[in-house]
Amino acid sequence: MQTGHGRAHAKIILIGEHSVVHQQPAIALPLQGLPVTAILTAHKSEQQLVSDYFSGALSDLPGQFSGIHVLLERLLNRFHVPNLGFELELTSDIPEERGMGSSAAVATAITRAVYDFFDIPLDQTTLLKTVNIEEVITHGTPSGIDAATVSANRPIWFIKGQPLQELPVNLSATLVVGDTGVTGQTGLAVNSVNELLTDDERPHIGQNLVNHLGQLTWQAATCLRDNQPERLGQLMNQAQVDLAALGVSHPVIEHLVSVANRAGALGSKLTGSGLGGCMISLAANQQSARKIQQALLNAGAIATWIEPFGHSESL
Repeated sequence: MQTGHGRAHAKIILIGEHSVVHQQPAIALPLQGLPVTAILTAHKSEQQLVSDYFSGALSDLPGQFSGIHVLLERLLNRFHVPNLGFELELTSDIPEERGMGSSAAVATAITRAVYDFFDIPLDQTTLLKTVNIEEVITHGTPSGIDAATVSANRPIWFIKGQPLQELPVNLSATLVVGDTGVTGQTGLAVNSVNELLTDDERPHIGQNLVNHLGQLTWQAATCLRDNQPERLGQLMNQAQVDLAALGVSHPVIEHLVSVANRAGALGSKLTGSGLGGCMISLAANQQSARKIQQALLNAGAIATWIEPFGHSESL
């Protein structure tokens, strides 16, 4: 039976969220231990989806998944088989609406599965353009960093409108990711930043914060290259202050950041759009990471992952 397989994974932004929308750099990290898989199998006539969130006919797919619907239609039209019968099985370990690239990862896995199904090579440029079909519908004006990182094997240096670069990393440290349990609010967070940038009563405050986040990101890249974990932790703490000033933090994030730093983190901050979602902490080693992880769970984090720039472990 004809089948196609596709895979992608989660991502987090190490530093540069929100400022990346305004032509500043961002650094994103792939989380290989949180995968999404897609298996496309030929079916006699029906077009069926099977997943934890929806199982049934493609035509009955709920509106919140319209990006996936349009993506599949475009892909089938691209291969001139709009009425192809199939069953698409999606399996994801990525929590939704947590700033971890869930929608982009699903779109990436689907695109790879369709190309594999037809045994057609898929280059990175075509992959990113195709995934963007779904991302535009789901997020409006995505920066592109999610799509780039969920299909990458190494950290990404990203400036909107410029070619992607893999980032050299030589860092003896470990990241801990904590899920606040609060659904992120990307649209509201983006609007908060935009309002501050256009606030006539507080001229330059928003732009100064955005510019400073950009400077921190440039310095963070040097820390990754030159193995400066303590300095990187300091930069993460400074970035959290800037993000809070931009209005995109959250009381639960602030609480978990404080808990992690008291537990020995070198630095902590939100990751993603904010107003919920996840936070990250930098640990000097695996032993410290375990201690921070347990402190976060004790403080109310609903899940945690340890990411030693290789694969992640979850609790």
